[in-house]
Amino acid sequence: MTDKNIALARFITSFGSMNNYKSSVLQTKRVLDNKKGAKLPKNDIAILNDALDGIAAIKKNGFNSAGIIAVNESFTHSEEEDPAWPGHLRNALSNPNDAIAIITDPNGTSKGAYIAPALVTTSELDDIVNQFNESNKTIRDGWKVFAKLSKLQPFQDGNKRTALIAANAAMNTWEQENYLVLPFNNIDHAQFMVDLMRFYAAKNGIEEDKALDRMMTVLPSEKEVSLHFPLTQEEKENPNQLKTKRIKSFYSKRRQSLER
Repeated sequence: MTDKNIALARFITSFGSMNNYKSSVLQTKRVLDNKKGAKLPKNDIAILNDALDGIAAIKKNGFNSAGIIAVNESFTHSEEEDPAWPGHLRNALSNPNDAIAIITDPNGTSKGAYIAPALVTTSELDDIVNQFNESNKTIRDGWKVFAKLSKLQPFQDGNKRTALIAANAAMNTWEQENYLVLPFNNIDHAQFMVDLMRFYAAKNGIEEDKALDRMMTVLPSEKEVSLHFPLTQEEKENPNQLKTKRIKSFYSKRRQSLER
């Protein structure tokens, strides 16, 4: 099983992992293959369509500020996860709903919260694009696009998903399908997100680079994202099927209530 939809299914599950995507890589692949009877939960099919439309949008517009905006503008399939005003660059100076604070404290308090810029214009997007175009265009440079766009929080919602598609567009992964994807392992994924929080909290470029280096250490290997790497057992199984088990959370009930 080495056809191209394996790589795309891995990308979509990675893309969706930031928004409670529950389906396995195999389930996703079967839908992409148009297999008879293949289907996904309502939220997952919405996320899948966001991914496909976002990719199409940036392929059409290119890796530039217009392309990045077009990606977010295409996120219209999920009522729960997508922005109320797709493609709108935030302006908290005139719209209080555009003011964003990111909680970085695991206990859910406002201590150390990252306050996103009140006003975002195309010039900030252009700066990220130009910085990449002037770089050596390494994989690390591609992930820096992801981290920078995520931290900027240019849109009301869907920022990390927009950033992931934009980073792949920067690296032009579409033809070879050597996608930039988040860690497949749940613990590595959690560590990646913690280090992304460190990137948000960074006060200067040196601190951002240190956080980015930490993020890079838990990313999948080149082999794991290869088009020809066969599906693992975990990728074939529905991750929510935990039968005959008494489920206990690693986190305390108090922390869970804070995270809601």
